[in-house]
Amino acid sequence: MAKILSIEVEASQVRVAEIEVRGKKGRIYNCFCIPAPQGAVEDGQIRDTKSLGEVLKEELSQRKIKTKKVYFATGSTRIASREVRIPFVKANRIQSIIEANATDYFPIDVSKYVLSYSVIDVESQKAEGEKEETKQYHLMVYAAPKAISAAYAEFAENAGLTMTGITYTGDSIYHSVRGEYAKGTHILVKIELKGTSITIIRDGELALQRNINYGVDSAVETVRAFPEFGDRLDVNEALEVLCSRKCINSALDMEPAEEAVSDEARMMETARAEVTESLRYLIGNISRIMDYFISRHTDAMFESIDCCGLGAEVKGLMQLLSNELGQQVNVLDKLENFALPVSAQDEDAYLYAAVLAPGTSGVNLMEKISRKKKEKKDTLSGAIIIFAVGTVAGVVLTAAGYANRIYQQHEQDRLNQRITEESSIEDIYNAYNNAKSQYDNYENMYQYTNTPNEGLKNFIEEMEEKMPSDITVESFSSTGTQVSFSMRVTSKSAAANAIMQLRTFESLATVTTTGIDESEDGTVSLSVLCTYSDPAPLDTSAE
Repeated sequence: MAKILSIEVEASQVRVAEIEVRGKKGRIYNCFCIPAPQGAVEDGQIRDTKSLGEVLKEELSQRKIKTKKVYFATGSTRIASREVRIPFVKANRIQSIIEANATDYFPIDVSKYVLSYSVIDVESQKAEGEKEETKQYHLMVYAAPKAISAAYAEFAENAGLTMTGITYTGDSIYHSVRGEYAKGTHILVKIELKGTSITIIRDGELALQRNINYGVDSAVETVRAFPEFGDRLDVNEALEVLCSRKCINSALDMEPAEEAVSDEARMMETARAEVTESLRYLIGNISRIMDYFISRHTDAMFESIDCCGLGAEVKGLMQLLSNELGQQVNVLDKLENFALPVSAQDEDAYLYAAVLAPGTSGVNLMEKISRKKKEKKDTLSGAIIIFAVGTVAGVVLTAAGYANRIYQQHEQDRLNQRITEESSIEDIYNAYNNAKSQYDNYENMYQYTNTPNEGLKNFIEEMEEKMPSDITVESFSSTGTQVSFSMRVTSKSAAANAIMQLRTFESLATVTTTGIDESEDGTVSLSVLCTYSDPAPLDTSAE
């Protein structure tokens, strides 16, 4: 395999590795990170493809990297995944079977998504009364919105690169580290700025993979809120503080020091306690996923817990996780089949776990239309030859033009006569334009028939479908653009899960919590303010 650029675009940074994979081992020629401007990347979706592409292009030029083919890794929560089992068929038929059954796997409009898969295992089983074993594929199927593929295609074009594929971050990480975890049960936690992915590998096979919507962004915002860590810090500066200074305690509920200290030290102690507290939801979700796996596999014991990604750089986070999870958590500092180049001594392996094995499993979430661009480019040389032949033919035709002049004059006279005979068509065309104009007016009028209840209907349907039945809605109000309500749940954990579920609603654009109140009986009341994804149109008749 020739050299290829493997790039992971996260909310905080763009990670680039120039690699060459041969068999199970790979060689890394270059690797580096570029800070991502705030807001340029949101949930794995590149919002500012032009400026980010130009920054990458300039960086590649300065480093004299000439490789143009690129494979992206994205961990967007908009990418759905599901484990499925299908009959053991020829490999070239797997994709067609997945596409034919896609609506059974995902409740989506398949025409707006790109489907791909990874083979987890080939299972053998024997049905009752049968002597021979039957085989079936155990697959992980992915569905990614085509908008993600389009954004990465623009990003690659602006960076002067040729996109060959897009893989899912979780799948890429699994194939990068599976050799390290060939025996036993292991957890790899990839903590980023705005999200965390948890991969559980058992005897080299993918056993469980989950994404949670908590990263170190809450800790970053807490650091920015306390002047003890610095005044008016931006996100990148707050990240540097988290990675270079002790901002986190070794336990969530650490008792304050009893001895008398200065006011300054006491304020710093309070600030550290708040930063530590901001990580409670992240730790709680990791712990719940571990408990869920143990409940399903009672014979399993986690032999190791490793951490990679941005969170591995945060000073004190590994100790906090170790104390709260009850097991040592280590930084993923090396990979058996990959080694960083000597020129990247200042870089750390844990940042590049997702870009070391692009496309190894065959997962490619790039839209098929985009893949055809390469074919068009490959035909350019043939087009040049055709152009040359056409030029010669043009000279010959010019020489023969005089002989065709009489024929062309005759043809013109015939066409003019036909135009005169069929001039009545103009009246039909004018009538069509008039009808079309009226239709457009009616369409515009119909748009104003939308009421504030348009968004409410979709929201209530999603509430019935996705929210737990033990939630009690105490008050409810809706406008053309927003819905606000208060509900009571059984615990803070249930409240957090309810908020996380609301943020998956397609009918909502934003979800914010305006207040949480815990009662003496342990139930929790919270108020929620949501904005519809498709609000009713504004009345502009008064303008």
